[in-house]
Amino acid sequence: MTIPSNPKPDNVAGLLSLQPMLHVPDMAQALGQFEALGGTVVFGSRDGDWSLVRFGATELSLLARPPNTEQGDTEFELNFVSSIPIESVEFRARGAAIAVFQPVTDTFFGRQLILKLPSGLLMKINEIEADLVR
Repeated sequence: MTIPSNPKPDNVAGLLSLQPMLHVPDMAQALGQFEALGGTVVFGSRDGDWSLVRFGATELSLLARPPNTEQGDTEFELNFVSSIPIESVEFRARGAAIAVFQPVTDTFFGRQLILKLPSGLLMKINEIEADLVR
């Protein structure tokens, strides 16, 4: 696979889309509340541990599992969905001296890359495979 070189700033629009994640204690209750506020469930279910809710053009991931505090997670996570292969995102991050906390790995929903910003904040870059999350 050919990995593109680091893009110029005007060439990066649309490569990543923000998809924040909120850890919830009860998926069914959380989905009911967000649906009452106008959200639509795109992926997941009331008895699962992950769901994606859409509000217009905005998406919110819900995870019915406590945050991994040993990894630096909190109740709210900064997640992005990549429109390009995440190996390319990892290459760009390394080129920009952004720390790779966890290289590209397979997950229950697809693949994930975790970057660590100088502030300590983790950025999770995801490739979601629809067949795995339905």
